[in-house]
Amino acid sequence: MRLLLVSIALFIGSTSAINLIGRTQWAAAKGKLMCEGRPASGVKVKLMESDNSFLPGFLDRDDKMASGKADSNGEFNLSGSTKEITGIEPYLAVFHDCKDGITPCQRVLRINIPKSYANWGSSAEKTFNAGNLELAGKFPGETRSCFN
Repeated sequence: MRLLLVSIALFIGSTSAINLIGRTQWAAAKGKLMCEGRPASGVKVKLMESDNSFLPGFLDRDDKMASGKADSNGEFNLSGSTKEITGIEPYLAVFHDCKDGITPCQRVLRINIPKSYANWGSSAEKTFNAGNLELAGKFPGETRSCFN
């Protein structure tokens, strides 16, 4: 029990420290989503920041920097920020049902964004172009999510 309380105190302390001494960092990404050659409109896309810390995942989850849905042409354009002490590790998470039949939950495609597309400051300086992404294929490391 004592270890749990100490862990919780450390977590709360580290979160507060990040807000006090961390710096705002930005990233941006755009692209076009397709499903079997047609625009994948309405597909949810999140711009995330990977939190690789010593804390378990349920205590230190990845930060959502921005989210949106692909437009009628399958296009998305996201820009967002988060406050961190060290450099951020941004990525895109695409939640879709392309070529999924009646399988429950959504397929999740993760696309890592090079760190060179992240910057300190008040807005994103450059935008990562994910290009045209055909969602019908199977991707290495693809996962599923029922809660997004």
